[in-house]
Amino acid sequence: MSQIISLIIKFALIRFLISIGVGVVTYTAVIVAINNFLSYAKAAYNSMPVQVLNFLAIAGVPEVLGILTGAVIARVSLQFVKRLAFIGG
Repeated sequence: MSQIISLIIKFALIRFLISIGVGVVTYTAVIVAINNFLSYAKAAYNSMPVQVLNFLAIAGVPEVLGILTGAVIARVSLQFVKRLAFIGG
């Protein structure tokens, strides 16, 4: 009976470590990709003529981009927490 419990604990520990590793790697890769995209978007946004920037500001484009970026980061963070807590995955 103790061998069965020992095997179950080993299996759970291995699964836990693999889940954390995959979650951390995925989370880090997505955050790096988002940061690269944001730096590219900021450079492209700042290189536009002033008239276009004024029109985009009136239309609320900077706020929309901020909301979308926050939503993507929140989604990635929730996926990471799910993997970490074994809620699903």
